[in-house]
Order: sequence, then C-alpha cells, then structure tokens
Amino acid sequence: MKVEGWVPVDLPDLRTANAECVEDAQPGSTQVIEEGPETVTVESGDTLGKIAKRYERTVEQFLRANGLSDPDMLKIGQVLLVPRESSKELAMPSGPIIRFEDLVCVIDTRVMAFGPDGAALDRTGLIQVFVRWPRIEGPRESPKVNGRLLGITQGAVQKFLDDTTTAVERNGYACRESTEGRCMWLQHQYEVLLSTDEVLSLRNTVRRLLPGVAGELSEVLTETFDLSTGQPVHVADLFDPATDWVSAVSTEALTRLELEPWTDQRRVIGAGADAANFERFNLTNGGLVLSFAPLSVGGSGTNTLSITIPYPALDEYWASGGVVRGFD
Repeated sequence: MKVEGWVPVDLPDLRTANAECVEDAQPGSTQVIEEGPETVTVESGDTLGKIAKRYERTVEQFLRANGLSDPDMLKIGQVLLVPRESSKELAMPSGPIIRFEDLVCVIDTRVMAFGPDGAALDRTGLIQVFVRWPRIEGPRESPKVNGRLLGITQGAVQKFLDDTTTAVERNGYACRESTEGRCMWLQHQYEVLLSTDEVLSLRNTVRRLLPGVAGELSEVLTETFDLSTGQPVHVADLFDPATDWVSAVSTEALTRLELEPWTDQRRVIGAGADAANFERFNLTNGGLVLSFAPLSVGGSGTNTLSITIPYPALDEYWASGGVVRGFD
C-alpha cells in the first residue's frame, strides 16, 4: 500500500529516534508503564484531566504515553492511549524474584498519515512500541537469563522499527486499518507460567500492526530456562532420546487440537511428528503447554492458542533425571 504521489526518501531523523528507542530497553529506563493498544476516544466536554481521573491515571502519564506536549489541545474524536499503572515486582510462591521492565516508545515519523481511503489524516503518523519483559534476581546465573531476555527484546524492537521505517521511506505513512494515524505498533507481553528454584518458563504474546495490513498479527513465543546453568531449555532436552517422543507428543497434540475451535486440517502438518513443531513450549505445574506457529494449525484464531498435555500422558518418554521428572 502506497501513498499516491509519494516519492521514496531517506528519513535519518526517524532512524535516529529508532536507535534511541532500542537503547532505552534497559532496566529501570522507563518510569511510565503502558499497555497498548487500550484506547479512549475524546468526546465533547472531555478534558485530559477528566479522562485521566476516569482511568485513575495522571495527566502527565497521558501526555507521555501519547507524545503530547499541551493538555489543552485535545480534539473531539481523537484517540488516546490509556497508560497502565506500574507493577514493578511479581510475587511468586517459589523461585527467583521477578521484576518487569517496560519499554514505551511513541515515535513521530513527521510524515503525514493517510487513511485506508487514501485521504490525508489530520496528523503525522506514529510508530509505537509497548514491551514488557521480565528480569530475575537471586540465582547465580541471573545475568545469563537477563542478558538473553534483553537481547531478544532489543532484537525484536529493532527489526520492527527497521521494517516499519523502511515501509514509510518507500511508501509514505499509509494505513490500511487505522483512521487516526496509529497503524504501526508492536506489543510484547510476557507471562510467567512456571517459576521454581530450578526452572523459569515464560510465555510471550506478541501483537503487531504493520503498514498495509488489514488487521493485527499475533503469535506466541516461549522461553524456558534452567536456572542452574542460565541456559535455555529446548524441547528435546525434556525427553529420553532413545524413545519416539516426537510421535507421542504429536499424537497427544492432535487429539487435543481436534477439540479446539478455529483449527482445521492444517493441524495435521503443523502438529505432525516433527520436533520443530513443538519448539514453542512451556512447563507448568499442570503439564506441558504447547503453542504453535501462526496459521500452522488453523485460522488466525489459533495464533495465540495453547494446549496442555498432562505430564502423565507422556510418562514413559520423559528424560530420566530431567526437568519434568522433578515434578513427580
């Protein structure tokens, strides 16, 4: 999708702003915590003070979340992001202390935004990043875990900003989905599915809206760590290599996927007997949780689908002395 009459240009100032955003992904770098894209539309009689009070936030939080400088310059119909209140530490019954770090970037491209009908909107286009990722404290190997999580975060943000900026340089700020100049955003939201003294298992729901795309894209990414070494745990590490665990996991997965809405015959391949299909896994107290690559087991409704296989269902396949045996 391209803005009519747009001539490709280089936008060095935008790329500089992108680099600053990535650099800000450091512990303690962001004080205001946001979650997007929860929004509120300005109505007649609204002031930023009234809106902030309604959501139990401050005017300053709204200003920073939306890249505004003047609280009196609201327009009827304007869409504002609602900041989320801070939640700095997660209390877990066992395992390490977990603190969440937040990166919020609202980058003004300084390029006029155009809506899905090709008409210019009354503002420049924004590129937005909302990322919340965990950092652990306590285990000796915490720096390894934290370094990997930070690297994943910075790499994902950098790629998103590179892709969207290149699209703006080539095509202008063209929105297929949005009518308010907000059609380029990225959101990462981590959840802790298991935290013990030995294992940390994380689920990351990723949502993004890209130029020229009619709706948001979503997927689930996962990370599981052995806290005694600080190294990632791979799905093959869970099982006895002398067994046909791949086929066993596939059988259990297909049985459960048949009961899920939005799945279709794609699941036969997407959850077939290939170890690569099961790389998106989590460990929980209740069983092995599997997520799948987008559109690999069905329509878009399956992109954030997860299924749980109780540990006893695969009892004869787990590695002796491995991570899962520790739950017995």
